[in-house]
Amino acid sequence: MMRLGICAALDVGTTLHARGFLRSVYLSSHLFPHVRRARHFYFDDGASAEGGRAAARHFIDAKVDAVIGHFASDSAAAAAESYAQAGIPLILPASTCAALTGVGKTTFRLCASDRLLATRLIEFAESEGLRRLAVLTDPSLHGRQQMHELHAAATLSTVNLVGDVNNADALVFCGRLKASRQFLVDNRAVGCGLPIFFTDDAASPALVDGMAQTGTVYVISFPIAGDLAEAQSFDATYQQIYFEQAPVYAVETLAAFALVDRAAADERGLLDALRLDHFATPAGPVSFSDGENDYARVSLWVYTDEHVHERRLLC
Repeated sequence: MMRLGICAALDVGTTLHARGFLRSVYLSSHLFPHVRRARHFYFDDGASAEGGRAAARHFIDAKVDAVIGHFASDSAAAAAESYAQAGIPLILPASTCAALTGVGKTTFRLCASDRLLATRLIEFAESEGLRRLAVLTDPSLHGRQQMHELHAAATLSTVNLVGDVNNADALVFCGRLKASRQFLVDNRAVGCGLPIFFTDDAASPALVDGMAQTGTVYVISFPIAGDLAEAQSFDATYQQIYFEQAPVYAVETLAAFALVDRAAADERGLLDALRLDHFATPAGPVSFSDGENDYARVSLWVYTDEHVHERRLLC
């Protein structure tokens, strides 16, 4: 019997994304026979490095065949090397830190890395004539690494990252959803009318919920299931059960379980299947080069004062 480690911050009080993750885990158990028959081991890593290390010890002791999760880069970074040493595949639906796939040959990322997100953010800002960006971050590894990648991407463009917000065409805040929401509220409260960019974790209606004036807000993140032709059936099922669209990260989570389900029957073993095969998943095609999904996609989310909310694929 296959043994699966399932890990994230599982409390919606820590992150609202926990709800979509757990719902996708539940639906995966109904949609994929090998996942349904597997023994599941859960661990709440609290989105922290300490939690990541504790989760790795728990899953290694349980002799799991694969781990799905560690949404936060802080927890994933603390655990990835341990999984590599144990030969356990780590499948990341949402951790974006670019360095994670370089830790070992057992880490596989479904979503875009912060390096790709930074490149697309800079490209879009440049296309909009926003050439001076002031970049700020929360204390998370995700935020710090995203800022580092933005500095690298800007050197290959005409965009300049400036230290003075009064000399900026737009602000960029790299961080988790709660911190991003607070940054938006605080800046609009003091009269800042500049466009504000946020990164992937901020892709949630909760970012702007209840705000009378959002100004122009961009989020460089991932498409949701409803935006993908391959995921329409999943999104319809999700809406039928939960009465709302599947949120960001839900389809990546489902795709992670689809990979495990299809690779479980491969006689070469799970690791070799993940390294070598091409997969059809609810998130679209997936194959990995050095642990990165060759088909990872980036989406631009746009909010305005007119309550226009749109999303469009950037790649």
